Amino acid sequence: MKLFRTREGDITAVDTKTQLSTLGSESTPGPLLVPQGAKYIVGVHVATISNMAAATGYSAFLRLEGPGLPNGPEVIAAQAGGMAVATGGNAAVPAVRIPINLPVTQSNEILIFGEMAGTDVGTLTMCVTLEFSDALPSGGAVNKTFTVEGDIASVDTRTLITTQGSVTAPSQVVPAGLTMIDKIAVACSSEGLADGSQTWFLRLGGNAVKNGEQVLTIGASGRIAVQSGSDAAPQVMRPVILEDLQIAVSPSDTITVAVEGSGADTGTGHAVVTLIYK
Repeated sequence: MKLFRTREGDITAVDTKTQLSTLGSESTPGPLLVPQGAKYIVGVHVATISNMAAATGYSAFLRLEGPGLPNGPEVIAAQAGGMAVATGGNAAVPAVRIPINLPVTQSNEILIFGEMAGTDVGTLTMCVTLEFSDALPSGGAVNKTFTVEGDIASVDTRTLITTQGSVTAPSQVVPAGLTMIDKIAVACSSEGLADGSQTWFLRLGGNAVKNGEQVLTIGASGRIAVQSGSDAAPQVMRPVILEDLQIAVSPSDTITVAVEGSGADTGTGHAVVTLIYK
């Protein structure tokens, strides 16, 4: 059995936790309660877009909180993007499903928040669906998340990302009892303020990573100036979901997350990374 619950809303300021509490024509849908019979969230569906009101870049993520989550709050990457101009733009993106297994407490409330990081781009609109189930997927294990975001100012520079929007110093210690990075949700893009093409990759290190630094490809960005009087399209990147990673980690040790760009610099990058432990 699966059941789905959804909330949406607008995020109008950077580094500001904003509750998603409406549902379109339902301006006051009431509390989002864990349905009877549900034991886990097994997926989070999220769609995010900006109104492209500023020539800059951003990252976005969602927060799940409340008594319906017995293992505490979770934070999950939602998107990264950038605009080369503030005079025009047009984009549409599909929702992405992030597979994650979170225990829940029936009949208790879960609060959903959205947040913008990086630079204020005007307004972000976000819609989030929680996918509830009465059982874990076959072979599944309970997860816990760790999310950080940050800006990458130049290519060929290993840049540690250590903040989480309104939370300036989230703990980088792997929670007790968790021994593996199962999945990663990551998004990174540039502002597109310079001509060029570049790739993005993720570095995982620190004492917690048992077999040395692990480096994974994220994606790529490119830009060429448009002719006079035209407007450049925005960069919009949904999170990439890397599954079945089996990266061994040591609980209670510290992990470091860095993002790096290579190639011809296309402007400041903005990244958000969620490690999904098991």
